[in-house]
This record gives sequence, structure tokens and C-alpha cells, in this order.
Amino acid sequence: MDKKVVFITGASGSMGSQVLECVMGTHKFKGLILLRDKPSNQKLAKKLSKKWGEDLEIVFGDLSVKEDCVKTVAKSDYVFHCAAIIPPISDHNPKGAEKANYWGTVNLVDAIKESPRANEIKYVHIGTVAEYGNRDWHHPWGRVGDPLVPSVYDFYAITKLRAERYVLEADLPNWVVLRQSGVLHHNLFKNNMSDGLMFHTCWNVPIEWATAHDSGILLQHIAEYDSEGTMKEGFWNRVFNIGNGETCRVTGYDTMNTGFGLMGAKAEDFFKPHWCAARNFHCFWYYDSDELNDYTNFRTETWDDYWAQMKRLNWYFALGRLAPKSLISKLAIQRLFNDTNAPMYWVNHNIEGRINAFFGSREKFEAIPREWKDYQLFRKNQIIDEEGNVVDYEYRRDIKNAKQFLLDHGYDESKPDSELDIEDMRKAAEFRGGKCLSETMVKGDLYTKLKWQCHDGHVFESSPYTILKAGHWCPECCMPSPWNFDALAKKIPFFAQVWYDTHDKDEDKFYEKDCYKDILTDEQK
Repeated sequence: MDKKVVFITGASGSMGSQVLECVMGTHKFKGLILLRDKPSNQKLAKKLSKKWGEDLEIVFGDLSVKEDCVKTVAKSDYVFHCAAIIPPISDHNPKGAEKANYWGTVNLVDAIKESPRANEIKYVHIGTVAEYGNRDWHHPWGRVGDPLVPSVYDFYAITKLRAERYVLEADLPNWVVLRQSGVLHHNLFKNNMSDGLMFHTCWNVPIEWATAHDSGILLQHIAEYDSEGTMKEGFWNRVFNIGNGETCRVTGYDTMNTGFGLMGAKAEDFFKPHWCAARNFHCFWYYDSDELNDYTNFRTETWDDYWAQMKRLNWYFALGRLAPKSLISKLAIQRLFNDTNAPMYWVNHNIEGRINAFFGSREKFEAIPREWKDYQLFRKNQIIDEEGNVVDYEYRRDIKNAKQFLLDHGYDESKPDSELDIEDMRKAAEFRGGKCLSETMVKGDLYTKLKWQCHDGHVFESSPYTILKAGHWCPECCMPSPWNFDALAKKIPFFAQVWYDTHDKDEDKFYEKDCYKDILTDEQK
């Protein structure tokens, strides 16, 4: 019996390379990858050809060229779309990000739809937690179906949001969307020390990480279970969140502190609290990430496992123990203040739009304590809520207490999907500030498109799954850019319930469509 062909995009990246390694390591599949023709990929191709021989076909091309996608999809049984231009590269190369992240997805999806084998090809789309936008201790837990409010200036999130919606509305026979969280890979620390993006991570943001290795196992198991007929019913044509679960649920502070802890130090030894953004990031603890693991049994690594690997594989942590902490801070961290992607660069160069987005205002930035003894950390139970109570970190982190912190999706979620009807659609639309214009639907049919209208009068067609289950809404006014969530939250209770966790109700900021270009050179624009 011929081996199934697994086409993996992004095989040169941190996740795609792990997926390739895991899938090929089973010796059950033929591999197919598409690489852009450049010296580093030519070198990679020779290495991979030597390792996997005739079981791996390497094609040089580009996802933004439809013909290249058509040629590769035609040979495939599974399409694992892991390729993406992510931050910080996407922050400095938005044109490339749009080509790869959005148009690459469009071309792959269209190639599958136009294939005579469309009913046989299984498409796995990797989305991102960045689509959800900012969270803090008010609603630290999130799930599929939550509102999608990408952070201002995050052009990467916008390309991924639009690409995902294209997948959801394309009527592909067999698809699944997996929203990836932050990925723990072996170059994470080194990469973060090369760009001001490092300072975008809020100290108090709840994060559930996923390891690159286990993400590879995840897609390996999808191919194995599906091809063997052992995948549990209900997996395909849905959206899931990828996370490594309880051991990988931490905060931004924990992430920095654990990394620098490998140098025998603390985050406080290298940073000041005001150097990092106060909001406008992304990530939360996934209330539903266990569901994906129940289907695919992919988790093998813990938070401690990952950092033990980092310590073993990277010599510079040992060297860091020998150098004065103040010297490391000055030479490795504070040097990034000159990077256009760093908050301190915006402050020092009066880039008011970014100051407003990431801190609320210049006044709020100035009010952030300069010393750690005065700064309130969620992780250390130092935050006092609006009623004067201590915000208990361990209590909120315990999934047994999570339900009270979940967002409302605007319809009766106690009903099984098979019982959802037109009245549920109307309630969901009203909670989103609009209407369901369709008068009837087949009870339980979540994939036949209905007609909707947003608060601003835009009329559009989308499936109930896209709206109720995946968290999308109006494709015109609710898919930035421009970013206008201050105004939208006043009209859309679905957005307001999370937006006002980190924004004042009297804020009225509007960020132009091309606002993210403010830190770009003329060539990058």
C-alpha cells in the first residue's frame, strides 16, 4: 500500500521543522515540503535529502505563487500549513507577512478546492493566540469562541485573522484550525534578545506555552490517527487551541524570570518594570487546550523539561553566571532601547500612538513604578482589585476555579450543538451589537451560511460556526486594520467584556490602517 503524502509548509521554521522531523520519523509517510529558493534553504535541502532520501520530496517555490501551491497540493493527502512570517520579522517586513500568512493560505485553500481530489485532502491550518488580543488577571482564562480583538499595531495577527476566516468560510470538505500559543523552541531566548519585541511581553500577562517538539508530535498524531482510522469522531471541521497544559501556564514575569534564572539571577536583576508594555499584548491560559490533547495525545514535555533542555543546549547561560548582572543588562538588554520596536524607543522619540496603545497614555507610562519594590506583580499576589481585595494568583490559575473568569459568548452554551437554532443565532448577534437577518436555519446546522448585520449596518454571510464557535464577527469593521476597538466596544458587548479590563471606558483612540508602518524604513513600507 502506497504511503500517504504529507505536505508541510514552513519546514525551515521552529514549528514546521519539528513537524517534519516527527512525521518523517514514523517512516509511515512520504514527506513533501516547499522552500523558497535562497542559499540557507539550498543548504537545508541538501541536509534533509541526505537524512530522509526518497521519502522526502523538496520543491523550491513560494506560497504566494498559486501555481506552486497547485503543484504541491496535487500530490498531497495532508496539507499541514505551518508556514508564517511571525514577529519580530513581520513587524519589519509586513509585505512579506501578508504574502506568506494571508495569500499563502488563500492559495493553498483554493488549490485544494479546485483539486479533483478535494474530498480526500485534509487541511490543517495553524492559527495563533495573537488573534485574541490582550488579557490580564481579570479574565486570565480563554477558549475558542472568545472575541477576536488583535492588539493594535500587530499586523501579524491581522494577517492570521484574515487567513483563518478564509479557511472557515471556504467550504473545504476536511479542515481543522489549531490556534498556536507562544512556542517554546531552542532559539527562543537568543531570538528575543535581538529585537525590541521582547519588551512587548507584559509582566502580568497569563501565558500557556506550547513546546515546538510537542507541536510536532501533535501533527504527527493527526496524520497517524486519521490515516489509521483511529481519530476520535468530532475532530475535523473545528477550531482548537494548542497549549501544553497545566505545567506551562505561567505569566510574562515567570517567562523572563525562569530564563534569566538559568544565569543564577532574577528578572529584576536585569530589567526595570517600566521597560515592558503594560497592555496590548496577547496570550492567556487555555481553558480548552486539554480537549485537543484528548484527541491527539501530544503532550510529552513540561515547563521544567523545556528549561532543562535550554540550560543543557546553550552555553551562554553558564557564561552569564560569570558576568556582572549590571553589565549584561546594559550590553544585552538596554542596547535594545535603540530598536524601533522597543517601548523605550517610542517613549524617547515621542511616538505617541504606540505609547497610548501599549500603556494607555504617557501619563500612565510615567506612573509605572521604576523600582520592583513598588510594582504589583500578579504572580506574587501583589495586585489589589477594584474592591480592595488581593488577587490570588494560585486560585485564579487553578482550572477548577476558571469558569467564573470565562467570557460570555452570548447564547445558551449548555445546549448541545445539535439543538442550536435560529433563536440562538439572534441572541448571539444581539450580544455582538447586531442582528441575524436569516429567518430560519436547520436546527444544529452550524456550517450553512446565514445572513448577519453588524451595528454599523454592514451585511455579510457567515456560518454559525464562524460566529458562535470561532469568535469572528463583522468582516468589515471588526477585522482591523484600522483598529477602532474603543468605539466598537461601546456598541458590541461581546468585545466590551474583555476590552475594558485594560482600557478606560472614556478612551477614544483610533489607529489608522497603516499605523504599523510608523517604525518602518521607506524600503520596508
